[in-house]
Amino acid sequence: MTSILNPIIPFCVSLPGNKLNTGHDVVVGGEAFYGAQRFSINFIQSSSQTRLFHLDFRFDQNETVLNSNYPDGCWAQEERTPLPLILGKKFNIEIKFSADRFVIIVDFQYHCDFVYRFDMSEADALLIEGDVNINSIQFN
Repeated sequence: MTSILNPIIPFCVSLPGNKLNTGHDVVVGGEAFYGAQRFSINFIQSSSQTRLFHLDFRFDQNETVLNSNYPDGCWAQEERTPLPLILGKKFNIEIKFSADRFVIIVDFQYHCDFVYRFDMSEADALLIEGDVNINSIQFN
């Protein structure tokens, strides 16, 4: 297990072993401050900066958007779910890597999943950006 505390946003870090592994997960704890518009958690291919998985919390639209712009940088079909976060309230977001999809758990309750659109081994970094304060990131 690797932990990172209070990173400055935007924040980018290499994944342990430089890839996603089935059965592992990432847990992000933080708070979207009052006045926040959006923030995103992304698994990227660092050499091209493409987002293999984009989890975008949009307070300005009251929705969560999941997408990918890999491999060519063009966004694919968006998947939208209701926004599970509240401005000013601390959150815990767990992203689990199953055999064929990401499973997103928010505040210890299932929120949604996103079927892989790529080979998991292509992602080598985690990027968090936007209107958010992150307290901790754990790679399990």
